[in-house]
Amino acid sequence: MCLSTVYNGAIADDRMLMSNVQQILCQGDTVTLTDILERQITVEGHIEMADLVNGKVIIAPKS
Repeated sequence: MCLSTVYNGAIADDRMLMSNVQQILCQGDTVTLTDILERQITVEGHIEMADLVNGKVIIAPKS
């Protein structure tokens, strides 16, 4: 199973939005993240980078 940690704008501990993300859904200007416990958060922005080998995703905030 490939799980990722999602960050807001840059990979840094203080920018982490959610860990153990199993699903990312992009709809218009929003990104919905779902973790392995089915908890969800929705943020405004778009995927800037996804490194699935290392399990890191950066969401660029809506400007």
